[in-house]
Amino acid sequence: MTEARVFIDLKEGVIELEGPIAFVEKYIAIYAPAAAAESVPETPRKRGRPAKKGALPLKKKKVNADRIIGAMIDNGFFNSARGFGAIKVEALKMAPDLSDTKIRKALQKVKSTLPPSGTGRGTKYLSVQSA
Repeated sequence: MTEARVFIDLKEGVIELEGPIAFVEKYIAIYAPAAAAESVPETPRKRGRPAKKGALPLKKKKVNADRIIGAMIDNGFFNSARGFGAIKVEALKMAPDLSDTKIRKALQKVKSTLPPSGTGRGTKYLSVQSA
């Protein structure tokens, strides 16, 4: 009989068989199905950065102070003289995340419709239409 030599690597659990062909074929029949089950082809990694995990952030609506002040003018809020505190309270009822700066800038833009009277903390805003 002729001799056969086989080298099997089951995930680095090295098996080396050497002997008659019948002997080697017997052990190949035992280890070959196990080797086939173990060898799972690796999927290639995708390029780019990995996807983010977790919930998607909610998109906040941008608050437009100009529209809110315009709506207050249309509703007749400024028919009587109003200070900044009263304006701020009313504007925050409509949009709670509105800042003082945005309210002040919106009041500056409508100076022709709401001319300020007084200075500093005593500034009052009265609609030109009601005056």
